[in-house]
Amino acid sequence: MLMKRQNNYRERLFKDAAGACIYCGRPVTMETMELDHIVPRCKGGTGQYDNLVCSCPHCNALKGDKDARDFVDSMPPKKQLSYENRLAELFMQGKLTARKWDLLDPISEELHTDRMAVCAPWQIICYLCGEFY
Repeated sequence: MLMKRQNNYRERLFKDAAGACIYCGRPVTMETMELDHIVPRCKGGTGQYDNLVCSCPHCNALKGDKDARDFVDSMPPKKQLSYENRLAELFMQGKLTARKWDLLDPISEELHTDRMAVCAPWQIICYLCGEFY
Protein backbone atom coordinates (compact mmCIF):
# COMPACT_ATOMS: atom_id res chain seq x y z
CA MET A 1 0.00 0.00 0.00
CA LEU A 2 2.77 2.46 0.95
CA MET A 3 4.72 1.74 -2.26
CA LYS A 4 1.58 2.25 -4.38
CA ARG A 5 0.88 5.59 -2.67
CA GLN A 6 4.49 6.71 -3.19
CA ASN A 7 4.29 5.81 -6.90
CA ASN A 8 1.07 7.82 -7.21
CA TYR A 9 2.72 10.72 -5.40
CA ARG A 10 5.76 10.51 -7.71
CA GLU A 11 3.62 10.72 -10.83
CA ARG A 12 1.49 13.55 -9.47
CA LEU A 13 4.49 15.54 -8.16
CA PHE A 14 6.32 15.06 -11.46
CA LYS A 15 3.30 16.38 -13.41
CA ASP A 16 2.69 19.22 -10.96
CA ALA A 17 6.30 20.38 -11.29
CA ALA A 18 6.23 20.02 -15.09
CA GLY A 19 9.15 17.61 -14.91
CA ALA A 20 11.48 20.07 -13.20
CA CYS A 21 13.08 20.46 -9.79
CA ILE A 22 10.97 22.76 -7.62
CA TYR A 23 14.10 24.45 -6.25
CA CYS A 24 16.37 25.04 -9.26
CA GLY A 25 14.11 24.34 -12.25
CA ARG A 26 16.44 21.69 -13.74
CA PRO A 27 14.62 19.11 -15.85
CA VAL A 28 14.25 15.70 -14.22
CA THR A 29 12.81 12.41 -15.38
CA MET A 30 10.58 10.04 -13.44
CA GLU A 31 13.70 7.96 -12.86
CA THR A 32 16.00 10.79 -11.70
CA MET A 33 13.53 12.85 -9.68
CA GLU A 34 13.65 12.55 -5.91
CA LEU A 35 10.79 13.05 -3.49
CA ASP A 36 11.84 15.79 -1.12
CA HIS A 37 10.18 16.52 2.21
CA ILE A 38 9.52 20.27 2.46
CA VAL A 39 9.71 19.95 6.22
CA PRO A 40 12.11 17.06 6.86
CA ARG A 41 10.80 14.07 8.74
CA CYS A 42 13.49 14.63 11.41
CA LYS A 43 11.82 18.01 12.09
CA GLY A 44 8.29 16.65 12.29
CA GLY A 45 7.40 16.64 8.59
CA THR A 46 5.12 13.95 7.21
CA GLY A 47 5.21 11.73 4.15
CA GLN A 48 1.91 13.18 2.96
CA TYR A 49 1.48 14.80 -0.47
CA ASP A 50 1.35 18.36 0.92
CA ASN A 51 4.84 17.93 2.39
CA LEU A 52 6.47 16.44 -0.72
CA VAL A 53 7.93 18.05 -3.85
CA CYS A 54 9.80 16.97 -6.95
CA SER A 55 13.52 17.66 -6.53
CA CYS A 56 16.67 16.95 -8.52
CA PRO A 57 19.29 14.82 -6.75
CA HIS A 58 21.65 17.80 -6.50
CA CYS A 59 19.20 20.09 -4.68
CA ASN A 60 17.93 17.28 -2.47
CA ALA A 61 21.50 16.50 -1.38
CA LEU A 62 22.29 20.19 -0.78
CA LYS A 63 19.07 20.71 1.16
CA GLY A 64 19.78 17.80 3.48
CA ASP A 65 17.80 18.16 6.70
CA LYS A 66 16.97 21.86 6.22
CA ASP A 67 13.38 22.87 5.67
CA ALA A 68 12.59 24.43 2.29
CA ARG A 69 12.58 28.02 3.58
CA ASP A 70 16.05 27.67 5.14
CA PHE A 71 17.37 26.01 2.00
CA VAL A 72 16.03 28.77 -0.25
CA ASP A 73 17.42 31.43 2.10
CA SER A 74 20.87 29.90 1.53
CA MET A 75 20.59 30.35 -2.26
CA PRO A 76 22.07 33.35 -4.11
CA PRO A 77 19.50 36.15 -4.66
CA LYS A 78 19.08 35.40 -8.41
CA LYS A 79 18.24 31.77 -7.69
CA GLN A 80 15.83 32.83 -4.94
CA LEU A 81 14.00 35.08 -7.39
CA SER A 82 13.86 32.31 -9.98
CA TYR A 83 12.47 29.96 -7.30
CA GLU A 84 9.83 32.50 -6.21
CA ASN A 85 8.75 33.00 -9.84
CA ARG A 86 8.54 29.23 -10.37
CA LEU A 87 6.39 28.85 -7.25
CA ALA A 88 4.10 31.70 -8.25
CA GLU A 89 3.61 30.20 -11.71
CA LEU A 90 2.82 26.75 -10.31
CA PHE A 91 0.45 28.27 -7.75
CA MET A 92 -1.40 30.27 -10.40
CA GLN A 93 -1.75 27.09 -12.50
CA GLY A 94 -3.33 25.34 -9.52
CA LYS A 95 -0.44 22.90 -9.18
CA LEU A 96 0.44 23.87 -5.61
CA THR A 97 -2.05 23.43 -2.81
CA ALA A 98 -2.46 26.33 -0.39
CA ARG A 99 -0.83 24.20 2.33
CA LYS A 100 2.17 23.43 0.12
CA TRP A 101 2.41 27.12 -0.86
CA ASP A 102 2.56 28.07 2.82
CA LEU A 103 5.35 25.57 3.46
CA LEU A 104 7.37 26.54 0.37
CA ASP A 105 6.88 30.31 0.23
CA PRO A 106 10.04 31.86 1.67
CA ILE A 107 8.58 35.35 1.69
CA SER A 108 7.40 36.58 5.03
CA GLU A 109 4.01 38.22 5.43
CA GLU A 110 5.69 41.60 5.93
CA LEU A 111 7.29 41.35 2.48
CA HIS A 112 3.98 40.37 0.90
CA THR A 113 2.74 43.91 1.56
CA ASP A 114 5.36 45.23 -0.92
CA ARG A 115 3.72 43.16 -3.66
CA MET A 116 0.12 44.18 -3.04
CA ALA A 117 -2.08 46.46 -5.01
CA VAL A 118 -5.57 47.76 -4.43
CA CYS A 119 -7.88 46.28 -7.08
CA ALA A 120 -11.01 47.87 -5.70
CA PRO A 121 -11.72 49.68 -2.44
CA TRP A 122 -12.57 46.37 -0.79
CA GLN A 123 -10.02 44.09 -2.52
CA ILE A 124 -6.26 43.86 -2.29
CA ILE A 125 -4.30 41.29 -4.33
CA CYS A 126 -0.76 40.03 -3.80
CA TYR A 127 1.15 40.20 -7.10
CA LEU A 128 3.19 37.12 -6.24
CA CYS A 129 0.57 34.63 -5.13
CA GLY A 130 -2.61 36.19 -6.48
CA GLU A 131 -4.30 35.87 -3.11
CA PHE A 132 -7.03 38.40 -2.29
CA TYR A 133 -7.05 40.09 1.11
